[in-house]
Amino acid sequence: MRPADLTPAELVDLLDDAYQEDRGGPSSGLAPAERNVLADYLGCHGEARAEALHLWQERLAWQGGDGEDAAYWLDGEFVGTG
Repeated sequence: MRPADLTPAELVDLLDDAYQEDRGGPSSGLAPAERNVLADYLGCHGEARAEALHLWQERLAWQGGDGEDAAYWLDGEFVGTG
């Protein structure tokens, strides 16, 4: 996987899947190495991270999800451990 080749919407799909898995949902299908590549990319590319987070929070708001928890997870758990 090359995160730089993914669209913001594709990044959101991957993030949402990983988030749901970490919160007790079904497996995201991402191997640990793929999670690390994605986390490293988002940690080093703030603009891509911000754009994906914005789109993801919009999606979560529409679905009734918690955008603040997702932001915390992204920065504190996912990227912070990537």
